[in-house]
Amino acid sequence: MNRLTIAWRNVARNRRRSLITGGLVAFGFVSFTLAGGFMAQSFDGLRHNAIRSGLGHIQFADPRAFERSEETTLEFGIHQAGAALKTMQADPAVDVVMPRLEFFGLVTAGGTSIPFAGTGVDPEAEMRGSDIPKTVKDGAWLKSGTRTVVIGRGLAKLLNAKLGDNLTLLATTPDGTLNATDVTIGGIAEIFIKELSERYLALPLPLAQDLLTAPDTVSRISVILKESASETAVAARLHDRLNAAGIRLDRRLWSDLAVFYQQVRVLYIGIFGFMGTVLVIIVFLSTFNTTLMSVTERTREIGTLRALGARSRRIATGFVLEGALLGMASAIGGTLLSLVITLILNLSEIHMPPPPGMAKGIVIHVQVIPTVYLLATLSMIVTLAIASYFPARRAARAPIVESLAHV
Repeated sequence: MNRLTIAWRNVARNRRRSLITGGLVAFGFVSFTLAGGFMAQSFDGLRHNAIRSGLGHIQFADPRAFERSEETTLEFGIHQAGAALKTMQADPAVDVVMPRLEFFGLVTAGGTSIPFAGTGVDPEAEMRGSDIPKTVKDGAWLKSGTRTVVIGRGLAKLLNAKLGDNLTLLATTPDGTLNATDVTIGGIAEIFIKELSERYLALPLPLAQDLLTAPDTVSRISVILKESASETAVAARLHDRLNAAGIRLDRRLWSDLAVFYQQVRVLYIGIFGFMGTVLVIIVFLSTFNTTLMSVTERTREIGTLRALGARSRRIATGFVLEGALLGMASAIGGTLLSLVITLILNLSEIHMPPPPGMAKGIVIHVQVIPTVYLLATLSMIVTLAIASYFPARRAARAPIVESLAHV
């Protein structure tokens, strides 16, 4: 009879105690894996929201634009936008290229003037590569060749304006002169950040360029990649091609620009790490108590083995092996239970509140992360093995006479 068989029989000797301890370990395992799967879903949602909010997978701009803010209109503008767009669109890994022209100005309606933050965009590219058009709740998104704009609901309230009303936009051109143009409200966007909603105004890129008298000029270019593309490799390749074409631009990945995403990620990982530490401590203390009771009940057995010549290390190793087997069995049971609960949750289509940085709630979809399951399994096995070692080591080193006389 090998040591594994003996260890397993000792685990099964007191079934009730082993089941209670195993159930606690399995509960900790399920909590760990479900939390990891939910965090992975939240990270994916935040990543998608950041990329589709206009950042893109990669963003190109004048090198100075990433270091400091402009003091004058289009101080760091891209003045060869057409050539840059063609160079980027020619890459097979690129899905959508979204040029953007950002500026500030005044919008007037019925004698009321309000500052606005304007963004000139390619309407078709935004529909394909951005979720911003989905924020339009009244009216419709922009169309090329029109003089319509989309404004935030907060800005519409401040202007006391509605769909179809005419507005006058006033902005400063790069040479410092003032220019104005008349537009019509074609859509009102539901933006959940109050300050942005009261300043947001989007218009077709050609109309923005005419207003600023800046043809073939944009502020930034965002690039959406195909699913299989490597962000780092494509960014480097596009940068080299732009340089070869004489267009000097710098690039940033979305992860470098999405500071909020990084902050929330660190926060979630900290919470997850704290929760995991608490679960490990609870499992450790529970297993320690169980092993201590088992060792106490088997003190005379330990003394008999010692009297027959068994070494203390061998006896302690036996208890450690029992703890590891119980941890393995609990992890297997926890894996099955976690997968069943995950399936039920994903099929239930429960709507969760919106995560930080997202405007809409999400349907819960707990992901199955093999790495988390493996980490949880190893944690349970090691924790139970360590918790079993200390009481077993103490009992195995007790004098043989005292162990045999134990009642």
